[in-house]
Amino acid sequence: MKNPRKFAKTLSIGVAIVVVAGLVGFLVLTSPVTWSLTHPERDVADAGPADLKNGRTLFLAGDCATCHASPRQDDPLLLGGGRELDTEFGLFHMPNISSDPEHGIGGWTLAEFTRAMREGVGPGGILPDGQNLYPAFPYTSYQRMSANDVRDLFAYIKSLKPVASDVPDHELKFPFNIRRGVGVWRLVFLDGKASAPTSTKALKVAKNEADPMKPVVIDASPEAIRARGQYLVEGPGHCAECHSPRTFMGNIPDDLRYGGGPTPEGNGYFPNISPDETGIGFWSVNSTANYLLTGISPINKRAGGDMEEVIANTSQMSAADRYAMAVYLKSIKPVDRPAPGQPEPNHTSQVVMLPEAKAKEIVFPTSSENAVEEANTVYVMHTKSFFLDPANVGAAETSAEGSEDGKFLGGTELHVLGHDGDKVQVALEGWQMEGADSVVYAQKGQRIMQAVLADSAIEALDKGESVVDPDTEQTWTKVSLKGWTEVDGVLVDQPEMWQFTSNLFNSTCAACHTLPEPSHFLANQWIGTLGAMKRFTSLAPDEYRLLLAYLQNHAKDTAAAEEAH
Repeated sequence: MKNPRKFAKTLSIGVAIVVVAGLVGFLVLTSPVTWSLTHPERDVADAGPADLKNGRTLFLAGDCATCHASPRQDDPLLLGGGRELDTEFGLFHMPNISSDPEHGIGGWTLAEFTRAMREGVGPGGILPDGQNLYPAFPYTSYQRMSANDVRDLFAYIKSLKPVASDVPDHELKFPFNIRRGVGVWRLVFLDGKASAPTSTKALKVAKNEADPMKPVVIDASPEAIRARGQYLVEGPGHCAECHSPRTFMGNIPDDLRYGGGPTPEGNGYFPNISPDETGIGFWSVNSTANYLLTGISPINKRAGGDMEEVIANTSQMSAADRYAMAVYLKSIKPVDRPAPGQPEPNHTSQVVMLPEAKAKEIVFPTSSENAVEEANTVYVMHTKSFFLDPANVGAAETSAEGSEDGKFLGGTELHVLGHDGDKVQVALEGWQMEGADSVVYAQKGQRIMQAVLADSAIEALDKGESVVDPDTEQTWTKVSLKGWTEVDGVLVDQPEMWQFTSNLFNSTCAACHTLPEPSHFLANQWIGTLGAMKRFTSLAPDEYRLLLAYLQNHAKDTAAAEEAH
């Protein structure tokens, strides 16, 4: 080599050029402007005044409140954001879309709102070309909306009460936390097309003055009814966004659209709503429309979870719009996609017997002895005997059923006091209800069972204050108890215990139900609700007990207290 210095300089310049070119290429490729330049311009809103009634219809169809209403309050029109969506990409925090000019979208222009809705680009960002929005905001469906409808929706949201609440930034994994990179996703998966055929006008219902109890008759052609349904379902309703599977890139495969898919959190399943036998093929148009009104399916199953909130909105829409949505859903391509755990339909002339159900071995997650030795608190995974005298733990003469001083039940929290080999001394704290001396409950007024006691354990209880529940006039007494048990069958990580039980809830109940949120019922209501379904499951007693503890500890009247704790 004649001149090493010159070669090194040339190489450095070459590398620098490549790096700069790559950076410029990345910025150009991911720029919102690039998407705008490569897609045709869309319609622009009329100059006329916004139609707030139509805006409210679109707000209901879009189920905006489910994601954006402020949590821990009952007014769906307070759009302060704050709800969390935990996905495989990371944790999304639903933004404030109230009319507040500082914390919400009150300072946005109509052009900015339209760009966000139909192009997935919001104002702000590091560069002046705008900020790519994550497709957790379903602009891939909202892009089908007309400019006038976007205007009406924007005007309706701005007519609602402003909410001054900050929402934290998304907490996403690498490389999904590079927001700029979403620009490439938009180039590939956002086509920018309007709904075809476009039908944004609300349908008229022909009134029957002689007999108002007769079914509604829509004053429109079958083609117009279906077109209206297509617009609502594919656009503001964004039904496919939940009821479809996604690839590893986060897009919906066209051939599986409406075929059902896992929830973003991964602990549930959105059902197939295509007109296939594995979906809603046996539903009539009228029963589908009725479901959007009442949340009750043709087999008398009630909507739960997020779908319950959707029904709270669609039930306020017009009968004509609900019917149009049902007509369209019954006309789309059927997708043969059974729900997890369900068999393929038998389309042959032969009788096919399902495999005989076999009892499965129950494998509860548990912590090692070393982990328990270092822990201050442990959580019971399955029913465990306890003894007042450590010498009786594991002894042959006390190993028979009924010889223990009591039993700890699944889900119970125990404080670790000491160790002796494979034995551990623990303390239980809870409440006793007057007249039920053999049971210790987790909370006052809530029948969340933690332990059942023999006479010896009842006598050994340390009793504290007694209070009268004003709602039931029952007397509850604070109690604590020390005892010994074997070191196995416990977990030191409560979130891991609840995650296991959440998965159990999904795998057991989602086959027949749209899962209700645990907070849908009160803690005491869950006893009868789950008990009524027990015979339809294959849950072993310890699985049932732990599942009940999970539901009760996350119920409407206990979840808030747990979060505060």
